[in-house]
Amino acid sequence: MDKIKQKIKVLWKNLSNTKRAILIVAIILFVFVIFYSAITLITRTGKIATTVKYAPYHATITLNNSKITNNTTVWLEPGNYHLKVEFEHFITDERDITIDKDHNYIVGILASSDEQGEEYYKKHREEFAEAEGVVGQYLNEEGLRIKKQYTILNYLPINNSLYSISYDYTDDMVPIIGIKTEPKYLDDAVEKLKTLKNVDLTAYQINFTPTNPFAIYKEVSAEKPLDVIKKSFTNIDDYYILEGQYLADDYFTTKIYTYSYEMDYSYAHYRALLHKEGNKWKLVAAPQPLLTRENTPNVDKSILDSVNSF
Repeated sequence: MDKIKQKIKVLWKNLSNTKRAILIVAIILFVFVIFYSAITLITRTGKIATTVKYAPYHATITLNNSKITNNTTVWLEPGNYHLKVEFEHFITDERDITIDKDHNYIVGILASSDEQGEEYYKKHREEFAEAEGVVGQYLNEEGLRIKKQYTILNYLPINNSLYSISYDYTDDMVPIIGIKTEPKYLDDAVEKLKTLKNVDLTAYQINFTPTNPFAIYKEVSAEKPLDVIKKSFTNIDDYYILEGQYLADDYFTTKIYTYSYEMDYSYAHYRALLHKEGNKWKLVAAPQPLLTRENTPNVDKSILDSVNSF
């Protein structure tokens, strides 16, 4: 160690004053960079790198009433935020957002609210075009992520002369499946859904058109499950009940449907699920073309799958 110190002293004496000054500055800069990197690493630990690009770029952006910088990347704690983007002569955008590893964009475009806003837009077309590109990229990534999470979307939409099966989203970007058809073709649409591979149909909210004739029922109980069905739908003049089957010890399922004598065909079949409480049976929920956790809550998936395959 003493030899190393001696060599350093000799080297220092041999340096000119200019070189000594340069060396000192270099050492200070090196220490500063190391210190800054350490502080940056500490302050960003656990945070999400979030792209912020909202046209116009002079717009004020706040998250939970705290301002963040536009047209840059910021590091945010994962969680839920209230976003507000505002700029004079433009319509304010205000909504709730979530920041996590899959949602790390705060991007968008404000719409002008008057002629002055239109003039601003014309003078700043490039930043609006740039923001549109980033929005498109985000939507593509979000679409791929959602399709990976909700596999049914990879098959939709389906359109033919008998029915259409499409989807929309809730505010939380959860897909809602919509089936539109005539009553006589609803069974065909349901069977088509059941052919989709690697799709858990019980996981989705599925809206059916036409209107469910069995949506409204009288809540009754009886010692025999078919008696429950007969007493529950006294508001419907003509309907038919298929022979059902017992599931486990405390569930029973069957299908019910109406019939058109004039057209000589059956309408869609609706699956009814009953649960036994004590020695009495009751309907779990209104019969549906398909049972899901949305329209028949608090029922084990295995039971729903058995009903849907009945």
